[in-house]
Amino acid sequence: MVTNKRELGKVKLVQIQPSGLIIETPSGYFYDVSRRVEVDSLTINSLGIEATLANSEHVLDIHHINHPDKAYDDDDLVSIGFTSHYEAMRKRFGEHMVNGSAGENIIIEHSDEVWLGDLGQQIAIENADTGQKLFMDVLSTAAPCDEFSHFVAKSQDKRLPAAELKSTLQFLHNGRRGFLLILSEGQEEATVRAGDKVFVVKEKE
Repeated sequence: MVTNKRELGKVKLVQIQPSGLIIETPSGYFYDVSRRVEVDSLTINSLGIEATLANSEHVLDIHHINHPDKAYDDDDLVSIGFTSHYEAMRKRFGEHMVNGSAGENIIIEHSDEVWLGDLGQQIAIENADTGQKLFMDVLSTAAPCDEFSHFVAKSQDKRLPAAELKSTLQFLHNGRRGFLLILSEGQEEATVRAGDKVFVVKEKE
């Protein structure tokens, strides 16, 4: 068990992005939610996330430091989201906002919405089979991009009016779009799968 902690919930699903969710088309950039892939488990280390797909192919997440097409900073190696945030998004935007459609790697089941202050500096995920604990530092919220905002609003074929785009972005800010994390210093490689318990660590270990 993890000591000095508060239980936050259980992992609902895990997924990986073998390639980015934003693609370029002749008419502009497009958010392609179908490019996210749910998997049985994630392997997380200091370089990022890896997984084995159903066809036995081993892939790196697009945010992994060694991914050949990586185009992101090194402080966004892992992302988490919450089922409660998707419930809020579905209520406002519609049923297309299925759990994980924002592309977070780990979706955690939780009844209330979760904000940065609720997470503190560190979370721990406890493997349901082995009891191994994965500690990760909470860095920031994940800012919603323009393309994702148009996907959310079901307006990828036309630009949202400025006021509506601003309102959508504001709704997705402050963690509703997800949170960015990295492995805590000294943390060894670990796996995460649905059913693992998630804890807020009250004092960083």
